[in-house]
Amino acid sequence: MQDWYLMTPDTRPNATGGYENEGFLDWKEDSFYETLETDIATTVVLYNYDLSKSRKIRCIIQGNTADTQLKSMERTVLVPIGSLKAGDYLFYENEYWLVNGRPGNNQIYEKAVIIECQYLLKWQNNNGDIIERWINLTSASKYDVGENGNHVVVLTSNNYTILIPNDIESFDLDGKRVFIDLHPTNPTRVFKITRTDDPLYNYNSHGGILNLIADKVELNKDTDNQELRICDYIEQTTPPLSPDNETSLSTAVIRGKKELKCGFQRSYIADLSDSNGNVVDWDDSKYKWNVLSDFNVEQNISANTITLYTDNEEFIGSSFLLQIIYLPDTSVLAETKVSIVEGF
Repeated sequence: MQDWYLMTPDTRPNATGGYENEGFLDWKEDSFYETLETDIATTVVLYNYDLSKSRKIRCIIQGNTADTQLKSMERTVLVPIGSLKAGDYLFYENEYWLVNGRPGNNQIYEKAVIIECQYLLKWQNNNGDIIERWINLTSASKYDVGENGNHVVVLTSNNYTILIPNDIESFDLDGKRVFIDLHPTNPTRVFKITRTDDPLYNYNSHGGILNLIADKVELNKDTDNQELRICDYIEQTTPPLSPDNETSLSTAVIRGKKELKCGFQRSYIADLSDSNGNVVDWDDSKYKWNVLSDFNVEQNISANTITLYTDNEEFIGSSFLLQIIYLPDTSVLAETKVSIVEGF
């Protein structure tokens, strides 16, 4: 008879006591948040589909050392769960990257594929408003010789596949003529959107993108505005914003876990934005951190980041308020409750 406690090649050592799974579930996202505070992670700006809203986030970018040319224009990004939707943009390495696939998570972090945007597409909607979107372009005519026609007339030919966020404006791109030309002045290459595959990459609550086909057509100097890079240009009906309409601070968000481990430091970041969602820089003359507590919590402040620490076990189970104060009128812009928990 073989004793159950003896280690043999047919048995594995049992080093678990039965409570490890529960402990892991309690802190499953904590290790990832701590990783984001190290040099492994990087700070990027997350934008929505039309760049009207933005905020800085910490994330981990993977795939920077690609083995092929196509892979060099693609990355994977790891972020806290619930951060991304398909059709969002990340501003990373001075370029815009489009969240291409459906984000997914493993209960610890969220992962998504991002692709490089090479071109800023411009067009007008039915009201004459100029719309802009950063797009990803790939060739849809790899083996096309670039010409068609007969012996009398020779026309250029080319086709692109366009990936773009699927918002209310981009849905109307079907049939429109647009410039796709990197010349800084007097562009001449005009394309017509001839096909829109809107259901293919629609992920419902997880966002979505459009897959468009653009076919090369001829420039019409009578209707195409080369200076504004708008084809079939019509006069705008909506006047641009005047300086009097400039927006002010609208929202402030405190980013960070709501539990402070006794004996461990934790950092919190303030994200400020105006009413259009644009990032507002931290100004020490306008904003300040405030810890509202009945006991002492050590603080280390650097602009929009505050690091908190306590090693007094008597405070375990207690809580305090972390605030962002607007100095001109001492109003509270944002507030979060932080609880002190056991460190182990």
